Amino acid sequence: MKKLLIAASLALSTGLAFADGALKPQQGGVMAEAQSGHRVELVAEADQLAVYLTDHGGKPVASQGVSGEVTLLVGTEKTTAKLEAAGGNKLTTKAKAAAGAKAIVKITLPGKATEQVRLTLK
Repeated sequence: MKKLLIAASLALSTGLAFADGALKPQQGGVMAEAQSGHRVELVAEADQLAVYLTDHGGKPVASQGVSGEVTLLVGTEKTTAKLEAAGGNKLTTKAKAAAGAKAIVKITLPGKATEQVRLTLK
């Protein structure tokens, strides 16, 4: 009986954990979710990197007042660039990144602690 209760509670809690579904990029980039539930989508554009912020439910989070930086790791090279608000839920920086580059995105929302996610560009 005890094993049945444990199995049932695990099955139910697993279903709740995935209630929001998979992370689906809206801008064609790669996504990750910070521990707080904020979602970060990183998009490599022609001459810049763009970061789009959403909450756990997928609703846009305004970029006004948000500070942040992107650190790119390509082989042994490391480059850090400051992110700036670009309207809506978008932050940008002048930087180029190729597929396979690893990125660490740090964001700080007004009045909140700094959050960090790791991504790999495709």
